[in-house]
Amino acid sequence: MAPVGDLLRDRFRVIRLEHAAATVGELVDRMETVRAELGEEHWFIVGHSWGAATASMYAVTHPHRVRALVLAHPMEISTQFCELSEDPLLDPNESWEHDPDVAEALWEDLEANCPDTTGDGYDLTAMVRRVAAPALVLLGERDSIHQGSGKQWAELLNAQLVSLADAGHWSFLEQPAQFRHAVTEFLMAHAAPRTMAAA
Repeated sequence: MAPVGDLLRDRFRVIRLEHAAATVGELVDRMETVRAELGEEHWFIVGHSWGAATASMYAVTHPHRVRALVLAHPMEISTQFCELSEDPLLDPNESWEHDPDVAEALWEDLEANCPDTTGDGYDLTAMVRRVAAPALVLLGERDSIHQGSGKQWAELLNAQLVSLADAGHWSFLEQPAQFRHAVTEFLMAHAAPRTMAAA
């Protein structure tokens, strides 16, 4: 998310949160602790992929703290949309900064707290319906996440939907100017004095 911060820093105060937790509830609590420590009454939340789901959960848990949400390439809204696919811009040998054990624990926690009808997966649709904040959903035309999932996110949130041309799952790296324009325009439309973006 560091590149997202770089794209927004000239217009907003940006706080980048590290996902250092083993449960979704701990992630949400960490976000609220950071907000309180910063002394901000309201903030924007910008989340990418898994972070988009976490941002939505925070918005449900703390609705009066969220001015607006930006969900960039949100993860599949339910297991139904999960498919094996690869983003051609990703190097499978590249080392990403995450602990596989923590990632597995978070995934299992998600399935336990938002189970689908089969009991073997997750379904975020009921949670997403409860989000009250204005939202922007960004998709890439070549996104590795199923397009139907992204469109369902936008529909359930009554969100503005932007599909970025020539972008996959990492539009802030692939099409930074398009990403910056879409996000800045949305945030400024919902801005108030001292509102900040948290990525």
